[in-house]
Amino acid sequence: MQMSRPSIENYITQSKARVAADKSVALGDMTELIETVVQPALAKGKVYRAKGDLNGISVEIVTNVFHQWDFWVANWREAPRSMLPHATFYSVNGIEGMEPKAYYCAELHTSVFINTEYYGQCKSWALGMAAAVFAKQFNTHSIHGALASLGGKGVVIIAPTGTGKTTQAFKLFQLPGGKIVGDDWVYIAFPGKAEDHGSKPLVAVQPEKALYMRSETEMDQPWLRQVFDRSKLENILQVKEECESLQAGDRCKLTGLECVFSRLRTDHCYYAFGNSRALVPREALLGAEKVADEAPVSLVVLLRRDDTSPPEVDLDPDGAIAVLKQGEYQIRPGAGPKEMWGKMSNEPWYNPYLLEKDDAGQERFFRMMFEDWQIPSILLNTGVEKVDETHRRIIAALKRTR
Repeated sequence: MQMSRPSIENYITQSKARVAADKSVALGDMTELIETVVQPALAKGKVYRAKGDLNGISVEIVTNVFHQWDFWVANWREAPRSMLPHATFYSVNGIEGMEPKAYYCAELHTSVFINTEYYGQCKSWALGMAAAVFAKQFNTHSIHGALASLGGKGVVIIAPTGTGKTTQAFKLFQLPGGKIVGDDWVYIAFPGKAEDHGSKPLVAVQPEKALYMRSETEMDQPWLRQVFDRSKLENILQVKEECESLQAGDRCKLTGLECVFSRLRTDHCYYAFGNSRALVPREALLGAEKVADEAPVSLVVLLRRDDTSPPEVDLDPDGAIAVLKQGEYQIRPGAGPKEMWGKMSNEPWYNPYLLEKDDAGQERFFRMMFEDWQIPSILLNTGVEKVDETHRRIIAALKRTR
């Protein structure tokens, strides 16, 4: 008997990864771009608007791209209508003669996307614009990382894409007493007075209603398939013949099993394309009782993936900052040009979302965390151990914290 096929809400974008970017557009050039390209494009058809509340920072989207607006309103809390935007995000499609590209002007706190519907870069730039405002005006650090709590202790996991950040956060929150806060972004507000340094717990929060997850997570956690089937999806492969992992004999080279299209008699696979995504409301995972909006920081875990480094290194503040500042990582499928996949690169602070470069500011924030608040940090190599072994190391390190 053939299983029924769920009707999934899947949108295929023309650009399926981040496009080329100019993050230092001059005020005059950005004004001209808005006046000569963006506004005429918006005048031709339906315009979608929404203001997202990113923990008190209002970022407004103005676009003719329904998909980005649709994911935007599902992802962010709505800012009060009376709140003026701190930053503005324009996205227009259908511009003839222009390659897909993203532009940012720091003076205007404004971004413009041309001919790209991909939500991932849209989301990351919204966070990047808010991060600049938070750092300058509110002494708040923005971290690209996952946050879970266990027994009231928060674990911040900072890592390049593909090293197991989300997997390890999920392992923690599924335990008794575990909660998920977020899988992508963390805010830490530091006291403005020097005498408060280290005297109060550091509390980490995150801004999103949903988790914008790599759908390949379902390969290791099959229970997520039913969750994803009910979620908004982006770039899920629905044509078996297009899968690059299909081998002779109808086998999947990723799992070694029969192709999921045949095995489950389904019309979609969640790991056939490396950058497909699911936008999952946090409470849709294991219920609202397993969700928290904040957690006191007790441990920072850095992850890397290679064949030679030791499985665990205890880091002092200088060591942790050196690893973060170098930001060495392997480029994953779906991130950047295909010819770069699998090669090594560097992303300082493991944060590709930062639109305004400020290494001194990043180091100051991390040094306060590691030195003033004495938050311990460890570096784990997920390339030499299995997921459960890395998980046990995190649990052991968390037990050592106060």
